[in-house]
Amino acid sequence: MRIVHWGKYYPPHMGGIESVTRVLAEGHAAAGHTVEVICFHDEATATQQVGPVRVTRCRQRLGAASQPLGWDYWRLGLGRARDADIVHLHGPNLLASLMALRLAKSTRLIVHWHSDIVGKGWLGRLLRPLEQAMLARADVVVCTSPPYAEHSRPLQPWRHKLSSVPIGIEDPGHAGSPPALPERVERFLAGRRHVFSIGRLVPYKGFAHLVDAAAQLPPDLAVVIGGNGPLRESLEARALAAGVADRVLFTGGLSDAELDALMRRATAFCLPSVARSEAFGVVLLEAMARGVPVVATRIAGSGVPWVNRDGDSGLNVEPGDAQALAAACSRIAADPALRERFAQGARSNFEQRFSAQVFASTMLDVYRQGAPGPGL
Repeated sequence: MRIVHWGKYYPPHMGGIESVTRVLAEGHAAAGHTVEVICFHDEATATQQVGPVRVTRCRQRLGAASQPLGWDYWRLGLGRARDADIVHLHGPNLLASLMALRLAKSTRLIVHWHSDIVGKGWLGRLLRPLEQAMLARADVVVCTSPPYAEHSRPLQPWRHKLSSVPIGIEDPGHAGSPPALPERVERFLAGRRHVFSIGRLVPYKGFAHLVDAAAQLPPDLAVVIGGNGPLRESLEARALAAGVADRVLFTGGLSDAELDALMRRATAFCLPSVARSEAFGVVLLEAMARGVPVVATRIAGSGVPWVNRDGDSGLNVEPGDAQALAAACSRIAADPALRERFAQGARSNFEQRFSAQVFASTMLDVYRQGAPGPGL
């Protein structure tokens, strides 16, 4: 098949949707299909071969409400789609939604519904007719988990098109001695264990509650938070005001090697998100693949508590509850047998439900056959 992905960005620009796009593109190209990704970047439009995948990066001319815009994306995206068997649209993506309405009827359109449009106010309401028109044109709508499909209001008229396909990632491996921590982290920890978390420092990620939880953790358990974002200064100020600046480290951006070391040496991984904008939590899979117990939140209508099976791969607590986050992390840290059981459960769940091979294979079935059912 000739498969074209319409996404906003592609690695090395990293994020959950970007990693999903790469796993599918590389997996399907390796299986012998012809795959191209159409995406944005800040430089001149160019096409390059990235491993087995052809990537066309289009110059971003404008941007509004997290939506990049550019004429090259429209022109080249539709141009490449003319010869495609499958167009795989990763949303939310306003420009790609408009482009979907110009596709030939003979081209199968797969809409990958990564998240509802949340928190956009009047703009979100304005975009609903376009969103519904795109869903009407789609041959299949892929949702990342059954709970999200069930609770997503925009998807309810299209339940006959829905297919739940859990995200998968490449296996980073979990055996052998974990790599050494970055020197700045070693200095900060000074022999203490750590709870690790990573993500964009924005409100829905709930990092303020993890900062608050740090004061209630045992003295030998610190918190390390990776990533950048607009809330970094206010979060650091919050830690200072709460008297836990010596117990919470904000690392900023991390290399792949640094992330691997922090994950594999963590006592637990914590995802403190508080809103359905966290639709799945791809980063949970990074922890589970490495056999790290997870503490996550029971976000209503999100796939997060479905991914992290409470009592099996870790513990789920109520969103926004710093005391509950601290109690769950402390419980895992205090009980080596429980931690080992959760570690084994995390790794087993990854292998059975969230591997890249299972993900890519299931998506090929969707391409060929349509919506196969509610998924795992």
